[in-house]
Amino acid sequence: MIKLMIVDDHEVVRLGLISLFGLYPKLKVVGEASTQDEAISNALKIKPDLIIMDVKLSSQKQVNQNNGISACRKIKEVLPETKIIMLSSYADDELIHESILAGASGYLLKGLDSQELIKSIEMVAQGKSILDPNITDRVFKRMRTVSKHQLLLNELTNQEKEVLRLIALGKTNKEIASEMILSEKTIRNYVSQILAKLEVSNRIEAANFAVKNRLLNLDEDMS
Repeated sequence: MIKLMIVDDHEVVRLGLISLFGLYPKLKVVGEASTQDEAISNALKIKPDLIIMDVKLSSQKQVNQNNGISACRKIKEVLPETKIIMLSSYADDELIHESILAGASGYLLKGLDSQELIKSIEMVAQGKSILDPNITDRVFKRMRTVSKHQLLLNELTNQEKEVLRLIALGKTNKEIASEMILSEKTIRNYVSQILAKLEVSNRIEAANFAVKNRLLNLDEDMS
């Protein structure tokens, strides 16, 4: 018997899943929730084997946030043995990546058929990880890209990373030189080395690389 909890802010979706799972003797719905706060609270009380979690949930204090991912992370911190499958309408690379980092064992799109959902639940309950077939190739491509980018970043010295961060903030060589108390010629040399190491052609591509790889916090650095 697999004890399930369903988390979705649409009642119709929850009722539909409860009805579906009721057709399978090995599955038992032991709880449900519609918000991030309810999901965390109910999970800690019920301690289900597996949670079907929508990515986009509202909180009692916030709306329109990807709080399903936040709920997943917080639940896994306290209940590491509880498996979580993210069930979403969004095949967004960032959401998929963040879900996996938050501890989800699977990411499925709501368009899949019922038999695939049941099979996925059984696989995750057995300790396996699953991704929707429609997004698997994209996830692996992203992982390969992230790995390559990390290797390239590792080639940069701390000084070069700081120059790159300032480039991403739109600063000129003169401004960077002034901030780092170095000569413009030294900064030009750094910029040339950075472009070569990152395998990019210009400052714009270097800046995009820095932002994509979270070398800076724009909200913090722009303040």
